[in-house]
Amino acid sequence: MAIDIKKKIDEMSIEDLCGQVLCYDVQPNDTEKETMEVIKRIRPGSLYLCEIDPSETDLEGRFLRDRRFADYARSLTGSPLLMCTDMEHGPGTYLHGKMTELPNYMAWAACDNEQYIERAAELTARITRKKFGIHYTLSPVTDLFVNFRTPTMATRSMSDDPDRVIRIAGAYVRGIQKNGYLAATIKHFPGEGVDERNSHFLTTVNSFSRTKWMKTYGKVYKALFKVGVYSVMVGHSCCPAFQSSEEIDEYGALPGTLSKDLMAGLLKEKLGFKGCVISDAMSMIGACARVPEEKLSVEFIKAGGDLVLFPEPEQYDYLVKAVKSGEIPMERIKDAVYRVMRLKEKTRLYEEEKVQNEIGDIDADITELNELAQKIADNAVKVVRNNEKVLPIKCKKGKVIIIKVGGSFFNTEPDNTPFEYIEKEFKERGWEVNSQFFPKHKYLKSIMNEYDLVVVACHGNYHGSTLRVGWSNMMAFWRGYILQHPNIVFVGLDDPCKLYDFPYAKTYINAFGTAPVLQRSVVKLILGEIESRGKNPLSFPPYFERED
Repeated sequence: MAIDIKKKIDEMSIEDLCGQVLCYDVQPNDTEKETMEVIKRIRPGSLYLCEIDPSETDLEGRFLRDRRFADYARSLTGSPLLMCTDMEHGPGTYLHGKMTELPNYMAWAACDNEQYIERAAELTARITRKKFGIHYTLSPVTDLFVNFRTPTMATRSMSDDPDRVIRIAGAYVRGIQKNGYLAATIKHFPGEGVDERNSHFLTTVNSFSRTKWMKTYGKVYKALFKVGVYSVMVGHSCCPAFQSSEEIDEYGALPGTLSKDLMAGLLKEKLGFKGCVISDAMSMIGACARVPEEKLSVEFIKAGGDLVLFPEPEQYDYLVKAVKSGEIPMERIKDAVYRVMRLKEKTRLYEEEKVQNEIGDIDADITELNELAQKIADNAVKVVRNNEKVLPIKCKKGKVIIIKVGGSFFNTEPDNTPFEYIEKEFKERGWEVNSQFFPKHKYLKSIMNEYDLVVVACHGNYHGSTLRVGWSNMMAFWRGYILQHPNIVFVGLDDPCKLYDFPYAKTYINAFGTAPVLQRSVVKLILGEIESRGKNPLSFPPYFERED
């Protein structure tokens, strides 16, 4: 359905224009009344829907509530509301435990099958649009695996090879956007993964030279622009090689989300991106530590950004004031709104009834995606070391002790969630399972001979400050008792570089993620139900090299 976007924009008031560039986040504890009041106040162009709590029982009620938000916003602005979320690992990202969760990005690259990834993305778009009413996913991550110490990227990036990222991410973008059911976003421009720190906590630095950046990160962005990706997320990282002295002070260079040199100059002018530029969450310290609160959204729009993620309602007032005073030129705010409106047009928001009829029943899609997720996982898990020829384990059932290495970043107590499926898979095959967090070495010495198999399952602190293993985990290996067991298998469930912490591991598997299908594949691989078919998607010398 063709619409005259420029005419619609010319008819908008300043207040309407400023609302369209805001993507307000609906938090799990927000009441419907509270959210409706915010919508009435700021008239946002987009809403971000947080993942649904697994304990939620009234799912249909939740979906109906979200439709009421959309209907109310449209009644106020005359423009459909763009619903978005992070659909990084398929529908299960949004509805965890109740819908298909695809393997992690690095597993996609290890599987190295573009056809699988494109089809999985296409099915994700159909299911997501039909079941959740979501139009816009803030994925995929296209940052490069440059520094293995980077906690946010070592578990989320695909590869250290730009060409591998281009192929796999390109397949995902094509699938997601194929029918206009969902818009994809590549992130986090100008590129995370170089700095070992975390942009949730500070402004990180991409220290590459101009030449090196253009051959790596720049190459990825240019290629995916040709694929036709609709949106780019700008992160809270800087890239001083492309920033002028006006953007660099004693505290470092401005993050991409506040940088005219990076957004207007590099992204839009030099690289020629014509789509919508969305910020990373503006609540993150990497942005909000650099300017006063009243300047966050204003400076983002002034610098060339188009859609503000996670604004406080007050940001609307600051934007209106800045446009009315001329601080934000009318031409700039209209250009930002144009890019947002084009995103709505590309996701066919103006023909929702037609889209819903076109998709039809999704039961077969859900079944196919479940099967495809398992295929990707089975073709991704990788035996990196089998020096003692322990794998495959000869007995089909027996007794296994699982030593769980890692913990939750957000909680002080150990979190079993990242390990529960590996335990479940052994139990379903008739194995007796003893699962331990932080076991002491003397306890393990006293019982280990009772067990046929020891699995050391390692999970990184996703989004934390480090992926390294601390004292609480390492006491299990004190005096080396457990290391003498004849059948001990180390498994990197997400962070693929755990050989750095366990260089003495003689039998080691990389799963590249914690998705249930990947944990199932790990157990299948250990027991010889499948062969190791994954290709190392990155180089980590001296432990392993990338396999093309």
